[in-house]
Amino acid sequence: MNLRAKGENVEYPALPLPDTPQLEEWLGVFETSWERMEGERIVVAHSLGTTLWFHAAARGFVADRVLLVAPAGPTFLKEEKLVSSFASLPTKLADPNWRVVCSDQDPFCIEGAVNWLAPEDHDLIPGGGHLALSDGYGDWPSLVQWCDKPETRIVGR
Repeated sequence: MNLRAKGENVEYPALPLPDTPQLEEWLGVFETSWERMEGERIVVAHSLGTTLWFHAAARGFVADRVLLVAPAGPTFLKEEKLVSSFASLPTKLADPNWRVVCSDQDPFCIEGAVNWLAPEDHDLIPGGGHLALSDGYGDWPSLVQWCDKPETRIVGR
């Protein structure tokens, strides 16, 4: 069952220009979406969205819980010209309320998210690639369960 069907308030912002993203434009959409949220604030971000969260957190946004899925790595952010506005990372890249879910074979994070972020809490999905639709990740039961029960471990599909 998805979260909206359970009556949860879910914000899934349509970030502009996904093929040529600009950090400040994405932050503007994020802030608008954030303002609509009520109650407990749970952030689930994927790939470049995790970098967006790092920048939002650096600007003072605080969530009750955060799940960072397949974070884009620093090498990708520096070398991929299309995402150059995201390349300069804030200093805060970890928090006790943030959990990282990543693969050991993510082509967009050759450093390995566990290695460069050193999160207090993480779930490693062996062979999961970028944990994207093209890797077989769409409906993901354990991730949805985590939104209700933070003690849930995220497992592969």
